[in-house]
Amino acid sequence: MLTLEQVAALAGVSRSTVSRVVNGDPRVSDAARERVEQVIREHHYVPNALARGLASRRTRIIGLLVARSVGVVLTDPFFADVIQGAVSVGNDAGYSVTILMETGDSADIADRIYQRFIRSRHVDGVVIVSSAVEEPILDRLIEDQFPFVLIGRHPNKVVDFVDVDNRAAARDGVAHLLEHGYRRIGIINGPPDLIVAVDRYTGYERALQEAGYRPDPSLSVNSDFTRSGGYRAMTQMLAENANPPDAMFVTGDVMALGVLQALHDQGIRVPEDIAVMGFDGLEETLVSTPVLSTIHQPIREIGATSVGTLIELLEHPDRSPIERYLPHYVQKRRSCGCGMSVVTGSASLPGEHGRS
Repeated sequence: MLTLEQVAALAGVSRSTVSRVVNGDPRVSDAARERVEQVIREHHYVPNALARGLASRRTRIIGLLVARSVGVVLTDPFFADVIQGAVSVGNDAGYSVTILMETGDSADIADRIYQRFIRSRHVDGVVIVSSAVEEPILDRLIEDQFPFVLIGRHPNKVVDFVDVDNRAAARDGVAHLLEHGYRRIGIINGPPDLIVAVDRYTGYERALQEAGYRPDPSLSVNSDFTRSGGYRAMTQMLAENANPPDAMFVTGDVMALGVLQALHDQGIRVPEDIAVMGFDGLEETLVSTPVLSTIHQPIREIGATSVGTLIELLEHPDRSPIERYLPHYVQKRRSCGCGMSVVTGSASLPGEHGRS
């Protein structure tokens, strides 16, 4: 294994420069950082101090890797709730939780996080908040047998994860709209490369098909899970449809708030003209106008359960991967036409399934 001095020699920099790169110190030029990181990648360098302690001790630190841009994380209350649940359980178990945030979508950024925090064993394990079908770090974690838990199921890998059954939840929400008598039900969904968006569309489609209807492609728009994304998508759908929908299923509450604003700005009444159903159960929806009907998922519990599952994996590394599904329910309020301002509905039963 290379020493710090050998890395410096191969990169053509000083020992202190390598140390700064390894420790994330910003006082390094981009060119020097790139040369050092290239040597680290090519030679799988692990800092000696951490390598010496690798076999004998743990850091008692868990990484929470949020595979979204910093701007999204800091403005979306979903992530705040996940973090709060994760930190609470970690602290109770004697672990610190450190937030690892990607600042973009490039493979280089993912590699930098992997080298700096995971391969160098700054953390004992990681919880990954991502539903991307192609998550660049995932294969490396599996190859290195590094402990991790996903928040959100993966479509084709047998790994530990915590989630709600997004297909069943979306189906329940759209079925409720159908019970109101709505027939032209549109959907505003997240990016199509996210499994959560794929699953929620599947549930939407299933509910319509079970009622004898086909999804109308003109009533389906993909956006991002932001308020402005929901606003743009709703505006686009109205502009492109002479025959507008009579109800909307929006696959994220933050997007749904943007949808409500777009409808209000165009003089469209909710739910009298177009009903709206969201997804998440965020507290912010309690003060929307009208109060948003939504599918509730236990976001803080998802964060808490994911860290608990990771700690269980650290203590029993040879056990089979576990899929944990937490309960959801429909919160029936004003925006879908129920006229309620309180939480009603019954929770689906949580499931836990071991896979070998």
